Amino acid sequence: MAVITRRLSADMEILFNALIVDMPNHVRKAQADLDMGLESRTTVFGSLLQSDLPPGEKSLQRMTEEGFSLFAAGTETVSWALTVITYHLLAKPAMLKKLTAEISQVVDSSGSLPPWAALEKLPYLGAIIHEGLRLSYGLASRTSRIATAEDLVYRGDWAPKGSHTSTKVEYVIPRGYAVGMSSGITHHDESVFPDSHSFLPERWLDEKNQHRKQLDRSLLAFSKGSRGCVGIKQVIPRSVD
Repeated sequence: MAVITRRLSADMEILFNALIVDMPNHVRKAQADLDMGLESRTTVFGSLLQSDLPPGEKSLQRMTEEGFSLFAAGTETVSWALTVITYHLLAKPAMLKKLTAEISQVVDSSGSLPPWAALEKLPYLGAIIHEGLRLSYGLASRTSRIATAEDLVYRGDWAPKGSHTSTKVEYVIPRGYAVGMSSGITHHDESVFPDSHSFLPERWLDEKNQHRKQLDRSLLAFSKGSRGCVGIKQVIPRSVD
């Protein structure tokens, strides 16, 4: 481990140590607390270790891997989304001014931010969050799914590169084969998100300043389906979910 981390940057060395050294130690600490009769349901590891999961699902390796997922999902993706949003707000003063004015409507005389229940009802803030998620991608690598019980039929339009003429195509994908898509590609589908490389929160609002729910089906920052990220409920405003 030391040989590997010495060849990395200081930041990457900290990350690898956190995942490979610190994470298993957190699991061991949670288990030790339980062995001493100290309940620890306030932590993720403590809750999982006290659950009715099969023993194999509570092994050191399995718990460490779960910690990896939580660490990555709760830090890197969130920090990058906030970075993208912050950059565009600072680069576009008019946009920042509009957002500040909207938030100011729900801030009381103390200057303290209101609870999320109030903030999630703000349409422009919701649009900013959605556009930030779109351009930060979440997990940008291709996520695969396998249809185990049926063949999949794909129907669509295809145009050769450089051509403006499309033709109808149909393909049968046999059951058992993996298919997947990338948020980095889907989020730049110009037929859904015109001028897709521009940060345009207004695209998420209709003429009545309400959220355009039809765009949600093309937002893959949290993936989709049963394997979608559970963190979506902590990020996407419930009023526009």
